[in-house]
Amino acid sequence: MKRHHNTPPRPARTTNTSTRALLPLVGIAALLTPLAEAGTPMTMSKGVVQMSTSSPFDAGKMELQSSSGAYFSVGHDSQPRLNYSSTALRLGVMLNSPCGDGWSRGNWEAMFQLFGGATFKGPEGELGGAALMLRYNFVQPDARWVPYVQIGAGAVYNNIYQDRDQELIGQRWELGLEAAVGVRYFFNERWSANIEGGYRYITNAGQNDRDVGLSSVGGGIGLGYHF
Repeated sequence: MKRHHNTPPRPARTTNTSTRALLPLVGIAALLTPLAEAGTPMTMSKGVVQMSTSSPFDAGKMELQSSSGAYFSVGHDSQPRLNYSSTALRLGVMLNSPCGDGWSRGNWEAMFQLFGGATFKGPEGELGGAALMLRYNFVQPDARWVPYVQIGAGAVYNNIYQDRDQELIGQRWELGLEAAVGVRYFFNERWSANIEGGYRYITNAGQNDRDVGLSSVGGGIGLGYHF
């Protein structure tokens, strides 16, 4: 008689198709998660993941900047000294991204400025106004210190003209011109501190008999917020 060996049946081989299909996706997600959490944008080029960085000076970025200081009249030996405080608030927009090579690498920034102040030496009074400004930022890659130069022109409203003992300011509305150099120090990509010095000239351009014009030098310090 033949012996029959009872061979236990082999367990059926099951294939979890959906699980296998998800494995590559899980691996990719594991690789990309740290980058996503860091908030670093990425671009794909020929199948290679490339990191791209942004700068506060990229075209379209904006800046809110303050500056507080003082200006001192110069070059008016026949006129009383007229020194005044000045606090400015500026809103800037980057016109282009940094370009060029060497020390001149940088970008252009347009700014709108509001300022006000009061005299602390000479004829008593207050003044304030608005100006449009054009600034050039000297931007080196990854630099914390960013120098700049700027020029501006606008209108100045004051009540100093009421003092008839001076001929520096002759009427209520005057033209204001200015030029300055400064530097920012970046604490991070959002916040910076700034210090600047420059020249201001206030005149009524010959529209009044009292038209000596007020020439002043001074400067200020402040903070900047970049967004």
